[in-house]
Amino acid sequence: MQSPSRRSFLLNPKLQVAATWIWNLLGTFAVAAGIAIFLPHDIALDRSALQQQPSLALIPILSEIILVGLLPIIFSILCKDKPADYGITTKHLLISLALAAGIALIYFAYLSLLAKHLTTSIQLPAFHHVSLGYAILAILGLLAYGPLEVFFVIWLIHNTDRIFKSETKTWSWGLLLTVAIYALLHAFSQGAYSLVFATIMLAFGLVFKRARNSIGPMIAFMLMNDYAWFLATVLLR
Repeated sequence: MQSPSRRSFLLNPKLQVAATWIWNLLGTFAVAAGIAIFLPHDIALDRSALQQQPSLALIPILSEIILVGLLPIIFSILCKDKPADYGITTKHLLISLALAAGIALIYFAYLSLLAKHLTTSIQLPAFHHVSLGYAILAILGLLAYGPLEVFFVIWLIHNTDRIFKSETKTWSWGLLLTVAIYALLHAFSQGAYSLVFATIMLAFGLVFKRARNSIGPMIAFMLMNDYAWFLATVLLR
C-alpha cells in the first residue's frame, strides 16, 4: 500500500507533465533504435515498406498508443479525473463540432492549394479480403493517430495549466507551452511541417478552451491525419 507522501508525489502535476514529455521523447528514440537493431537493414519503416508488408503497421500503431496514451491514461486513473476534465462530454458538443469542422475545412483548403486541385487527407480503403486482425489494427491506427493524439495534447494543456493555475485563461501557459514543445519534438521527424501540426493543435486547444469539449477536435484530427488513413488503406486493401 502506498504511503500518503508517495501517493501525493505521484499525483503532482509537475511530475506527471514532466514524465509524460520525457516518456514521449525517450520512447520515440528507443523505438527508432529498436527498429534499426531488430529489423533487417534493407527495410526502413517508411510508407513503401508498410505497403509491401502491412504487418509492419503494428509497430507504429502500438508505439503511438504506448508513447502517447499510456502515461496520461494511467495518471488520469490515479488522479480519478473525470472524462469531462479533458473535454470528453456531451456538453457544448455542437460548438466543439462546428469549430473543429471549420478548422478541418481550412486545412483541406490548404492541402488543395498545395496540390492545385481539390483534395483532402482522407483515403478510402479498398476492403479486399480483409482479415479481422488487420481490420482491428486499422481501427486502432485511426484512433491512435486521431482522438488519442488530441487527448495527449489536451491532457498536457489541462495539467500544465494546473501547474501555473491558469485554467481559466484562454491563452494560458498550458496551451502555449504544450504547443511549443509539441512543435519542437515533431520538428525532429516532420521538419518545417511540424509548424503546421502545431498550428492545428493550437487551434484545437483553443476549441477546448472555448467549449470545454474536445470531441470535435478528436474527430477532426482523425479525418485530417493522412498517416492514419494511409495505415488504414494499407491494412484494408
